[in-house]
Amino acid sequence: MDIEAIKKILNSGTGVALKEYLQSKLYQLKNIDNVSDKDTPSHQAIEIKSQKKAYLKLKEILQDIMDLSEETKEKDPRDNYNVE
Repeated sequence: MDIEAIKKILNSGTGVALKEYLQSKLYQLKNIDNVSDKDTPSHQAIEIKSQKKAYLKLKEILQDIMDLSEETKEKDPRDNYNVE
């Protein structure tokens, strides 16, 4: 397996869409909304731990083939200190 060839493809024009897709799926795993509610605290803890483990494993895999950048959230204009 040629990791450098995979990186080159993902950084090309056609690979950018795939890279964005993979990155969006990674961040979906990190989203707390994906955790389903369970009946007991122990089952809930297992659900949360498995979700975290899946995120970390996919992140580990993707870091081998592409640079991962944190999602940048658009700044809320109310956070601006400028007074006009």
